[in-house]
Amino acid sequence: MRYLLPLLLLPALLWGAKVLSYNVYDRNDRVDVMLTFDTPYEGVLRQNRQGDTVIVKLEEAFIEAPKLKDVNSKYLGKLSIAPQGDNIEITAQVSNDVTMQASKTSDSYGLRLRFMHPVVSDIPEVIPPVDETAVEGLPTKSDSEFEQSYYVVIAILLIGIGILFWLKQNIAKRAETIHSEPKTPWLFNKFSSEAKSSPAAPIKTSTDMGGVHIRFQKTLDPAHTVAMLDYGTMSYLVLLGNNTLLLDKFQDNIPITQNEFESLLQSKHRELDGYFQLAPAQDEAFDSYKEKASGVY
Repeated sequence: MRYLLPLLLLPALLWGAKVLSYNVYDRNDRVDVMLTFDTPYEGVLRQNRQGDTVIVKLEEAFIEAPKLKDVNSKYLGKLSIAPQGDNIEITAQVSNDVTMQASKTSDSYGLRLRFMHPVVSDIPEVIPPVDETAVEGLPTKSDSEFEQSYYVVIAILLIGIGILFWLKQNIAKRAETIHSEPKTPWLFNKFSSEAKSSPAAPIKTSTDMGGVHIRFQKTLDPAHTVAMLDYGTMSYLVLLGNNTLLLDKFQDNIPITQNEFESLLQSKHRELDGYFQLAPAQDEAFDSYKEKASGVY
C-alpha cells in the first residue's frame, strides 16, 4: 500500500492541480463558470482573445477528459475544456461586447471565470470648461507689495510688544505704591473721613496721621479691655474683646489723667453692663447696638 500511494500522487506532482468538476451558472447579468481542483491551484492563467472567441490557458493543471457544453446565453454560446500537454485550454464563444474576468477562491481550490458586459457608469463624466480669460485676469501682487505687507506685520508686532511692556511696568509700579501706603485700621475708616471734612478739625501734619496711639486702658476681665485710643485729632473709647465695640468718641474734653479716664468709665457703666448681659446668640441685637453707639452725635 505504501508503494501504491506515490503512484496515485504522481499525476498531481507531474501536472499540478487536477480539475475534479466544473459548473456553469447562467444569470441575468452574467455567466459564471466554476472549476474545482483537488489541490490548491497555484499555476499561471493566460488569456487570449480572437474575435468572438476567448481562449484561457491554465498552466500546471490537468483534466482527465475533454468537456464540451452548449450554454446558449447572450453572454456565452459554447464552452470547451480540454487537456493540452501539461496545461488545460478553455475555449469560450462570446459576443463581441462580452469580457471575461478570472478570480480564485480564498483557499485556491476553486477558479471562477465570469463572462459579462463591461460595467459602464450611467452618469457621464462632465468636465467643466476652463475659463482661460478668468485665470489670466486674476490679480497678482508684485514683490514690492509683499515686502510692504511684511514690514507692516513686523511693525504691528513691535508696537504690541511695546504696549505689553508698558502695561507691565505700570502695573508693577501701582502694586508697589499700594503696598507702600500705610493702611488705616478698619475701625477708624469712617471717623477719619469725617474728621478730615469737619471745619472744626485743625489741619493735621504728617505726624498726626502716623497711626493709632493708646492713651489709657483698663482690663475688665480676662477677655475684655477698655481702651482710650488716639487717631489723628480724635480719641475713641473702645471695648476690646471677642467683638470690638466703639463706646464713644471725643474731639474736645479728652481725658488727660487716669482719674478722668476712670470717671469716664463710671459714666459708661450702664452700656458696659448691657454688653456683658448679651447672649452669644443675640448677634443681630449686638450689631444694632454697635451701629447706635458708633453714630455721629
